[in-house]
Amino acid sequence: MSLARTGPTARERFALFAECLLTGVWIALAALPLVTYPAALAAGARHLRRHLTHERGGWREFTADFRTAVRGGWLVGLAGWAAAAVVWFDLRAVRAGLPGGPAVRAVGVLALLGAAAALLRAAALWRPGAPWRPLLAR
Repeated sequence: MSLARTGPTARERFALFAECLLTGVWIALAALPLVTYPAALAAGARHLRRHLTHERGGWREFTADFRTAVRGGWLVGLAGWAAAAVVWFDLRAVRAGLPGGPAVRAVGVLALLGAAAALLRAAALWRPGAPWRPLLAR
């Protein structure tokens, strides 16, 4: 009777957990300038993808990916903050008694959630040299 290995061991799962924590710290540091968060997310996703496929990757590769992603990613970050400001303004107007307020609030929050999901998906799909606009449209 053969016992086939069916999944990752506890050691491998803990190593992945530790790598995710480390990558989260790197992403937080790279996103400190506030408009670089899309590039930080893209570099983090790429780093974790390399880790899962057992490719070489570390701080140097993360920073190289971050530098490449930030070239167009800062505009996406700026647009994200502008969208958040618009939704914040809409929510303030709703609280002031705007007619149709609940509908405006729901649409604003759903639009913000959709934009966040599109950004996370684009960051996960990002590769060096890939422009951000088609990734966000996907």
